[in-house]
Amino acid sequence: MNALAADLGLSKPKKHDTNPFGDALQETSERKGGIIDELTRHAVALSPVIKRRTFPELENVPEGLVLGWAQLPSTRGRGFSLGIFPDRDHFAQVAFADTHGRVFVGTDPDMDVQDMQARFMFGKEKEVTLPDGERLGESDEPRSRSGFSRTDRGLGSALHHGRGLGRGLGHGADGVKAITGGVVGRDDTGRMTWLASWLKAGNRYTLEQMRANLPPAMRHDLEYRDAITIAFFATYMLPQINGLLIGFGSGNIFRRLNREAPIGAIRRSVRDTLAARAHGMRASGLEDHFADLMREAGALDTTPGLEAVHGAEPLHLYTSTYSSGYFFTWDKSLAFGQALKSLKIEGNLNRFAAVSAWLERNASLGRNPTEDTVTRAEAAQIDMKLIENPAIMALDPYDGEQERRAVLSLVDIAARTAGQIRSEFPDPRDVLTQQNVPDSGVTNAAGAESTESVEGAVERTNKSDTNTQAARPSYSPARSDEWVYRQTLSSLLRRLRLPYRFDVEFRSRLDSGEVAIGFTTAGTSMMPDSRYDTTRRTWRALSSAERASMSAAYNLRVGLMMAALSFGTSESVRQVSLHIDSIGLEEAIAEQDSAIEAMMSEALSAFEHLRSGDLGRVGSKADPKDGDFHGDPTRPITHEETFGQTASGDERGTAGGAGNGTGPSADATDQAAAESADADGAASIDSQFEDLMKGIDIDEMAFGMPDDTGAGDDLGGIGGEGVGTDGADGAAGMDDDPMSVLRRNPTVRNMVTVTFTRDAFLKRLDTAGLDNPEETYRMFGAVMDVDGEGGLKPISADFDLADSRFSPTGSQEEPELADRQFSPATAHVLGAQNSAGLAIQRVDLLQHGVNEFHDIARNTSLGSVEKAQRAMQVIESICDPELTDLASQVTSALIDGKDTPDFTFTLADDLDKERLRARDMLFSGQADQAIEAAEAAVAHLDQVYAAGHGVPRYFNSYAERVVYNRLFATLDERTVLIPDNLFYAHMELADVLSQIKGAEAAIPHLNRMVAYAPAYPLSHLKLAIQLARNEDWDSARAACLNALRVALDRDDAAFAYYRFAYAEWMLDRFDTAAAAYIMSDHIAPGAIGSLESELQELVSRADSQCIPVPESVEAAAHVLATHDLPVWPHIEVADIVRDAARVCVDEGMFVPARTLSVAVARMNDGEGDNIDIIQAQFLRSLSA
Repeated sequence: MNALAADLGLSKPKKHDTNPFGDALQETSERKGGIIDELTRHAVALSPVIKRRTFPELENVPEGLVLGWAQLPSTRGRGFSLGIFPDRDHFAQVAFADTHGRVFVGTDPDMDVQDMQARFMFGKEKEVTLPDGERLGESDEPRSRSGFSRTDRGLGSALHHGRGLGRGLGHGADGVKAITGGVVGRDDTGRMTWLASWLKAGNRYTLEQMRANLPPAMRHDLEYRDAITIAFFATYMLPQINGLLIGFGSGNIFRRLNREAPIGAIRRSVRDTLAARAHGMRASGLEDHFADLMREAGALDTTPGLEAVHGAEPLHLYTSTYSSGYFFTWDKSLAFGQALKSLKIEGNLNRFAAVSAWLERNASLGRNPTEDTVTRAEAAQIDMKLIENPAIMALDPYDGEQERRAVLSLVDIAARTAGQIRSEFPDPRDVLTQQNVPDSGVTNAAGAESTESVEGAVERTNKSDTNTQAARPSYSPARSDEWVYRQTLSSLLRRLRLPYRFDVEFRSRLDSGEVAIGFTTAGTSMMPDSRYDTTRRTWRALSSAERASMSAAYNLRVGLMMAALSFGTSESVRQVSLHIDSIGLEEAIAEQDSAIEAMMSEALSAFEHLRSGDLGRVGSKADPKDGDFHGDPTRPITHEETFGQTASGDERGTAGGAGNGTGPSADATDQAAAESADADGAASIDSQFEDLMKGIDIDEMAFGMPDDTGAGDDLGGIGGEGVGTDGADGAAGMDDDPMSVLRRNPTVRNMVTVTFTRDAFLKRLDTAGLDNPEETYRMFGAVMDVDGEGGLKPISADFDLADSRFSPTGSQEEPELADRQFSPATAHVLGAQNSAGLAIQRVDLLQHGVNEFHDIARNTSLGSVEKAQRAMQVIESICDPELTDLASQVTSALIDGKDTPDFTFTLADDLDKERLRARDMLFSGQADQAIEAAEAAVAHLDQVYAAGHGVPRYFNSYAERVVYNRLFATLDERTVLIPDNLFYAHMELADVLSQIKGAEAAIPHLNRMVAYAPAYPLSHLKLAIQLARNEDWDSARAACLNALRVALDRDDAAFAYYRFAYAEWMLDRFDTAAAAYIMSDHIAPGAIGSLESELQELVSRADSQCIPVPESVEAAAHVLATHDLPVWPHIEVADIVRDAARVCVDEGMFVPARTLSVAVARMNDGEGDNIDIIQAQFLRSLSA
């Protein structure tokens, strides 16, 4: 009570101190009668006309004193005084309460509270409508021993008969308008602590959820002054004096969980309950239930590995902003038992929070029980009911009469959510269609003439999108599309409030009405160990069979809920295929496989990626070429180059894309790894598995079939192949290997597969809800195996989420390899008339051209001249000078009736040879010769492309290609893709020249980089740095602005602002310089170490010249906007990539859609740099 004592004069008391109450409290242990003597001597006399009220019923008050309030003349109109009455006619003030529910501690009735901090207050929370009953101080009905009306059919009686979760009092009545709020007081740390709650109706107050055991007359039907006084003394002053300032019930528990390390917070919360009861104070039945749950989970027992070390606990507790669910993260690997216990504690915390939320919902609706009245047994029954019917609290708390229909309410919620998203984010193509966008208004960045598809090629334009959308408004509830569907379902799945941690994955194909969902299960070990037996009115332990059966039923019910959401999100969905899996916790125990058990805690870290928004991504063909590099361009960048090691490529080596061998020695590395596997044996497998689990990608692993070749590749050879053995010898050798189980099968086990059909499924939910879930699954022919105890056993799944039927046709095709013609509206959004206009990979585009030549040659319906003409159309559309030089060979072969050659393109390989030669010379000390050789090589290639008919360009990602198409490409431009290594060569030369010969020598290469890649922020940022070295501040400023206008990542934007700020400073534009510094730090806090010191120096200099500069983010944004400067992320490219991401998803082009969607997710307006968990779920739905 240090802070309170200071206000009352207990700190450094002086002889002339006029705080008699404080002095008396200090002396109470020193001399008998001290309190009475002090208060009698310093109390003021009250005249008979002064209003007052005393409360002798308050407990823990020293004998001879009475607490209450007095309306002193000097406080009339401002508030009233709270204090001590030594007798009826004398009063000593302790605190002053104003008319706004605030209490200020002090002895002077005339004190100025303007600059004082309130020590205690009533805070308003919300308005509710309640039945006129017991909570408002009225009750005519007889009550049962449990505190519930004997005639009430709600939770008080229904729980004992297994019927319901509560009905309101006063059915049929209009109810009473009321205001609810919290009672909070400032603790010794200076933070406000929730202590109790209040309810106001008709200008009369009710005090609820109080620790003090007060009679009804002191809790109900109170006027304002009575309510404030009783609450202040009973919940704050007296408990704090006695060292028992403990909030009531769940409020105290949540306070500790939010402020303290989790294990310590749990244990201290339980101790608070015990301390309160030991001192005759009230404790809620929910607190008792919390103690039961934590005891069951082992949180109250000492657990090595989970205990605090030097004050730091390994577990960190977070709350999901969407589901409100708790989840743990841990700093380092936990042993299997520790990880399992942490998940058990996590699940039980969520169970407790769900019961608390349900009781809070009851309180808002005027239903029973509330936390103020609930018993331990009732809390346990509510908890079990929410496990047996998780749909009740899954999204919005179900408010219907029949709890069986709670799962059907999810269908309605899904439909409403889809409608809201559709109206908030209208399809940009609909807007353009209404504006009648003409074909001539489309910039065709891929070439002025669209290549006509050869006969037999499939045009994959979604006709339902291009034709039907124009006639059907975007807000129509009957219309759905892939983007809206995936965004909606991602949101709903991540908002699900479930007690146990889960991972979920889904795919959809609306044109055929197919949806697939896979999710991981909560195993038997997570289930409750006991339950309240309503027949015997006592708790009983659950057997292993009961827990196994409960686990199976819970998981089957969650599957039904997810299927309901899938159907509700779109009426187009006709079938939902469900895939229930297990991450193998219980299976590892059952098999007693010590090797798997030792590594399992690493597998659990996979869930942390999903909770935090970390995608845990492996390389994919949608990734940027620079490895997703952002920020300071002076840091080294690893490009995916092969230096001529592949015959046909200069960019990625394979069309498969990024990440699969990202260096010149990738093949050698793979070979060495295979050889070392033979030597290292199981140790290699251990390390591979550990590496896999540390950077796990649930996209690629969690729902893959054990014998799926692609999954095996993604698992890094942990499947039956790639472990240093092959064939029968390898299989035989694995029998005695403790890791053999893991090799034969990924950690994730398939438990259930089923396909629900829409009409039959919804009909079944209408009649049975979530009751008898196993029977429901059997009705739809589920593949599932139930063991003797009622638990689920692993099965062989009959489908996989990666099956093509669950994704739009051709959705994983790269634009370079696709033949798609776009509608005018789609073309306008993407800036391209066909998929070739989105290409960024020269090698793939050339290979596609070669494939088309072969298709044309095989087409027997075309004459030789027509074949040659079509081949020339292909050549002209690609417009690559190397391919153009081969045109005569192509046409000659076709005219002669022969197949076209399989060309080898050597421009990029030749450049790589020159680059390697230059590097050798550089490392041997021949710097000038090396630079000369490299410059000659790039100059030659520059000339080759400059002499062509197209505009040579480099693109780092598909998102940048769309930005280029919309912002930079001219009408009828023929965009030609240069070899990636030509761009890299210019970058290398710029870096080397800037170090050896200075900035001036590097600038020509940097200008060439900007010319080749105007939509790539790195080009502009590198140029800005060298221009700044030359002190060309105007040009450096312009380069920074160019980078800022195309920045799709906050690190790029932050660095552009940082460099821009310095350039503005050097141009004596102090206000915009300070604004740019502030925006840089706001966008990426702490990313640039020197920023803070530079900003301080700038502000100091501006102050010395009386120049005003912005000091807040809002002011900085205003200054930038006033000067017509970009305010990131509210820039033009944000709308461009958002519309393009939407259209690419709807058009079934998921490769560019992923890059665009990542850019959209990163361009959020917050301070965090992680991708939102809903957007992470959405991005995963676009995977193969």
